[in-house]
Amino acid sequence: MKWEFEGYTINTDKSLVSVDRVKEFLSDSYWASDRSKELIEKTILNSFCYGVYHAEELVGFARVVSDYSTMVWICDVYIDKNHWGKGLGKKLIACIIETPEFKNIWGYLVTRDAHGLYEQFGFEKVESKFMTRKPQ
Repeated sequence: MKWEFEGYTINTDKSLVSVDRVKEFLSDSYWASDRSKELIEKTILNSFCYGVYHAEELVGFARVVSDYSTMVWICDVYIDKNHWGKGLGKKLIACIIETPEFKNIWGYLVTRDAHGLYEQFGFEKVESKFMTRKPQ
């Protein structure tokens, strides 16, 4: 799938995604700064991915993990700081929730600082009921 947006392209073709660029993005994040390149490659392989491109340069990224029936988990959403303020985060989330495979099923995500963005798309803050288990 492909969307055009004010000089940008959002595309779900994983073959266009630069793993090195995603590594660079995630190294700057609070949630995945220590993720290895090998692990990033594996997450891309096993996820539905969205790349945001400007003049063929990857400037944004998001992954979706789903069973394509009951739930989608939106993760690793990142827009290069040099491209902030252009509506790319909003457009990226809109593309994800408009993807036919992900319409009308539960959407989940975790964020520390972007609640306002996701609330525009119907996500609601809930009291934390998530449980985690660290890798052994």
